[in-house]
Amino acid sequence: MAETRTRAPRLRGRLVAAGLLACAGAVTVGSLLIGAAQPAVQPYDFNGDGIADLAIGVPGNVVAGKSAAGSVVVANGTSNGPAGSSVRIDQESPGVAGVAEADDSYGSAFASADFDGDGYADLAVSAPLEAIGDTQGAGFVIVHYGSSGGVHGSRSTAFDEDTAGIPGAPGWDEFFGYSLAAGDLNGDGYADLVVGQPLDHVDGHANAGSLRVVFGSASGLDTSSAVWIDQSTPNVPGTPEDEDRFGEQLAIGDIDGDGNADLVVTTLGEQISGSSDRGSVHVLYGPVDDAPAAGGYIDSAHIDGIGEFSGSALALGHFNDDAYLDVAIGVSDQKVDEDGAAGRLAVLYADADGLSHEDVEVFDQDTPGIAGGPEPEDYFASSLAAGDFDGDGVDDLVVGMRSEAIGSAKGSGASLVLFGNATGGITASGAVWIDQDTEGVPGTVWEGDHFGWTVGALDTDGDGRDEPLIGAPGNAAGTVTVVKVRPGDLESATALAEADLGWPAGSDGDAFGITLPR
Repeated sequence: MAETRTRAPRLRGRLVAAGLLACAGAVTVGSLLIGAAQPAVQPYDFNGDGIADLAIGVPGNVVAGKSAAGSVVVANGTSNGPAGSSVRIDQESPGVAGVAEADDSYGSAFASADFDGDGYADLAVSAPLEAIGDTQGAGFVIVHYGSSGGVHGSRSTAFDEDTAGIPGAPGWDEFFGYSLAAGDLNGDGYADLVVGQPLDHVDGHANAGSLRVVFGSASGLDTSSAVWIDQSTPNVPGTPEDEDRFGEQLAIGDIDGDGNADLVVTTLGEQISGSSDRGSVHVLYGPVDDAPAAGGYIDSAHIDGIGEFSGSALALGHFNDDAYLDVAIGVSDQKVDEDGAAGRLAVLYADADGLSHEDVEVFDQDTPGIAGGPEPEDYFASSLAAGDFDGDGVDDLVVGMRSEAIGSAKGSGASLVLFGNATGGITASGAVWIDQDTEGVPGTVWEGDHFGWTVGALDTDGDGRDEPLIGAPGNAAGTVTVVKVRPGDLESATALAEADLGWPAGSDGDAFGITLPR
């Protein structure tokens, strides 16, 4: 059982200063941004045994004496849940490109799909603060290909903006690999990788943001095929502007039910014309080759109550029983009543025309059925993940509240599970609140644990039901709590720390659990 006595987290100063862990209150590091991979291969099933394997990012991990060099821990899935042993992958692992350096933060984001069509899920991992030559914070992505033995020691490839075929050039603190998503965007049967760079300079505009799409093939991701997408690309609404942060969050899935995967992108800082609102959602409809086939746009000014950096979190799910994939967005900086950064959640329901401003539900801690109440800097919906937690065939949603105060413990954190309904979509009925003071949840409420800083979803035991995953990266070296839940009922909760997966206990600042599968 994980040790959970804690101190306030020693989160890495450079990460915070760079805006990766805090930008206008928006959580962005550690966001696992995965969409629809090929149906035949389950994401995160690296060894092909039919059960997803649990990957956990540890971007603050000390590697070869280098602080915050970062690593990823992978525990095989079993019929009893994650195995009690694991492998650790970092830039000192055999066959992995580069070397461990201080503040690389390898493991800050990852995504999984089968990029080479061999029947094994692969794992793309970013080190967004990696220096390329003398350019600090340029960013770097490594792809570990699955095999019968998993991803440790398997074939891997690496690329950055200095790699032949990748458009662009390394820029200081532009963080290539800040966000990632995986899915088959061009419909050729191989999963593709989208690399988000929301702090990229575009046409002279600072932090306008851009994407690279690297297409899959029989030999894996093909960097020679990579394309650049920003708001000046055909069929992408808008234009690049300072501080737009296009590419803040990414996800892939078939929004309009036409059989083509679509790319959903949040543009966190986009200023809405004629309004003080900021934030938008772009749907780039597939197939995507040099450009998307079409583009759609949802801006915060046309939805009441989500105007303060809309799109700080993102999840896709079939929250009702129709043929269309719905979109949940976090607005964790949103003021609720008089409480700044209390946070809100918006769920946008799709139809054959995609998303619209009309079919939207908004939730916060004033919503009947949701426990607690809005308080300053709760950051409700600072992280989101979707999965079928109760096995009814309809997706549900786990919501992180990274700085919710439990009693007098500021920043202790909490999470909430909201269930989907075949006829009505996401509802607060039967909602399950989870914190470290909830009966059956291991641990002790402690200031700065940030339980729920990141949430995830994965079927770690192969029973057909996804489990909510709750990361508490400030809980000493960090913990991940794996939960079984049904409407109104927390069935079980198991907390995992590094020591529970076969490693030394770790140290404050490892941020174990700040990156989780979604």
